[in-house]
Amino acid sequence: MSMLFNHFMQSVRKPDHWLYGSWLDTVVRYRKMRLGMLWLLIPTVVYIWVIGGFLVSMQPGIDKARFFAHIGIGYTIFRMVAAVMSDATSVFAGYQYFIYDGNQRLTDFILRNLARSFYYFLLTMPLVMAVAIASPDFDLAGIPLAVAGLAVVLVNLFSFSVVLSIAGARFPDLSELMGSIMMAAFLITPVVWYPQAAPEDTASGVFMRANPFHHLLLAIRAPLLGETIDASSWVYLPVMTVTGLIAAAVTYRLYARRVAVWL
Repeated sequence: MSMLFNHFMQSVRKPDHWLYGSWLDTVVRYRKMRLGMLWLLIPTVVYIWVIGGFLVSMQPGIDKARFFAHIGIGYTIFRMVAAVMSDATSVFAGYQYFIYDGNQRLTDFILRNLARSFYYFLLTMPLVMAVAIASPDFDLAGIPLAVAGLAVVLVNLFSFSVVLSIAGARFPDLSELMGSIMMAAFLITPVVWYPQAAPEDTASGVFMRANPFHHLLLAIRAPLLGETIDASSWVYLPVMTVTGLIAAAVTYRLYARRVAVWL
């Protein structure tokens, strides 16, 4: 774990490439567009009020404010997770000339990818918090626990990114496969439906609770909306976090030096 930790700490001490660079990536992408960075809000608006409104109309009796908060928080988190994981599989290919020049601190590129998606997440927060506060289930006291849950999500995304980025350098086809995986994951994760639709004693309930994305969403959404956090999540999340960090450290130590050759 020491090699990954050392490179990570070096990246933290010199954040010019990943922290500032990822923000420039975001600004430059939208600077020539008429609406500019407002385009970042469009997908969230569509999912909450268009898709959410459509789904509400198909379920008579459902509370609109509750559902909009549920789908708004869930979609924003899942969008960040999906973007990080999908982009991680090809992140080194995008910076191959930096790597060829001898930059073996691959954590710079991994953190840049993570930071870019996190900026998108932060920029949509006003919309998400608006629908969350409008929900009758909103719990102000749950904000500290939700922030802690966000930290857990970010740690896991870093671990996933390390493994996926190195695997993507070795197997370029992984970037194409990841898109399909995340599309399927969206459907089996309670983003646009309630977890109660998959009871614990059913096959779908067991499958949902084995889904890591369900627990990552729950870590943030449940405290804000007063939802119950299953006992299994209190075990699943720390085990997944520790296991992910170990897997990332081992993968980085064994294969980081080979990335330049694979590219």
